[in-house]
Amino acid sequence: MFDLETNVKSWCDYLRAQGTLEEAGVLELESHLRDQIDDLTASGLSVEEAFIVGVKRLGSVSLISKEYSKVNTDGLWKNLLLDPADPDAKNRNRRNIVLVILLSFLAGTAAKIPTAFGVEIGSIAYFKNLSFYILPFVTLFLTLKHGGTPKSRWTLAGVFAFSFAVVNLYPSYEPWHTETLTAIHLPILLWLITGVAYMGKDWKASKARMDFLRFTGESVIYGSLLMLGLMVLMMFTMMIFQSISIDMEPFVENYFLIFGGCAVAMLTVYLVEAKKSIVENFAPVLAKIFSPLFLITMLAFLVAMVVSGTSPFTEREFLIGFDLMLVLVLGMVLYTISAKNLHDKQDIFDYLNVALVGVAMIVDNVALSAIVFRLSEYGITPNKLAALGENVLLLLNLGVLFVYYIRYFTGKIEFQQIVTWQTKYLNVYALWMAIVVFVFPLVFSFN
Repeated sequence: MFDLETNVKSWCDYLRAQGTLEEAGVLELESHLRDQIDDLTASGLSVEEAFIVGVKRLGSVSLISKEYSKVNTDGLWKNLLLDPADPDAKNRNRRNIVLVILLSFLAGTAAKIPTAFGVEIGSIAYFKNLSFYILPFVTLFLTLKHGGTPKSRWTLAGVFAFSFAVVNLYPSYEPWHTETLTAIHLPILLWLITGVAYMGKDWKASKARMDFLRFTGESVIYGSLLMLGLMVLMMFTMMIFQSISIDMEPFVENYFLIFGGCAVAMLTVYLVEAKKSIVENFAPVLAKIFSPLFLITMLAFLVAMVVSGTSPFTEREFLIGFDLMLVLVLGMVLYTISAKNLHDKQDIFDYLNVALVGVAMIVDNVALSAIVFRLSEYGITPNKLAALGENVLLLLNLGVLFVYYIRYFTGKIEFQQIVTWQTKYLNVYALWMAIVVFVFPLVFSFN
């Protein structure tokens, strides 16, 4: 049975996803569509027929967005850091900026507390707790901005407090394998927990989870640009003060970098969240540029490996590097999926994405065989077991994605089913991260 409200909402969501129409423009077009539907149903058409005819009368959504962007591009980018015209929105925007500044200062202060107890900034213990200096404040900002309930805030605070207590009460002995694994996996686990604050009450819904994946990708892009700017500012600061014989390096290392890094994290979340309509125009372009480049690079690597008859996977350092590359490739694949509108038809980038998945599966299989060989040859260690588990999870993820894509190309499933499965699989990653962080130290006697 045709559901008018669901279809109108989907059409409006598609308009928003173009990234070039403001909310007022979307609402105006929705009003025109509803007027068309009322007129057409009054003339004898069914609701479904009226909806289809009304959409066609309004013209191509892509064309509407394109024409709108031609005359509004300047205003769109100028609004990146300017107050909105609406007084209420202006007040909310200013409150959020003040909140970002305050939380940045609190995060930087929290990051300085361990040094008062003799913990060195570059140590594993400091790095292990890095997430706790920033992510709780990011979570608080998101819950305040999204109207989270006090219960949800206290629940998330309890998860952070429990994690902080456990990882710091656990002892650590040489060669510190489990502590290093905790330092690597804990930020990922806590970022997924932070995602609950971003998604709010819809955290179980596939659409909300895919929005969070998109938010994650855009945060990486914005954060990288802001961090690059911070590094340039730091070097400039040291250089100009050095010209008058003042050494700013201690200040930059102990205060500028810490407070500036926390500010970058908070600003990244604020900008991506507040101005996501702008970022959504830019970020998918990067995904479409780098996906084929990653595909070409990995294909060239496989061909060179076969032709030369050598494999880098016998070396532990190279194996770790390729695992990181696989994670990066999977992130690229997921971001491409999250950037695709469910209403769009299959295009060349879908085929490039599935090709990238297929090549990544081959690389993962080779890496997995190398890990199994090292386990049988040198015995079980926390690092090898963690790498084994992650490669198995990655291979399963890539394998099911590949199968789903084939079924999508053959018309057996809708693209929504790919999105639904992938967002549910996030639970598996969260569970594995929790096992590595909380269970591995117990199993391997904190070594």
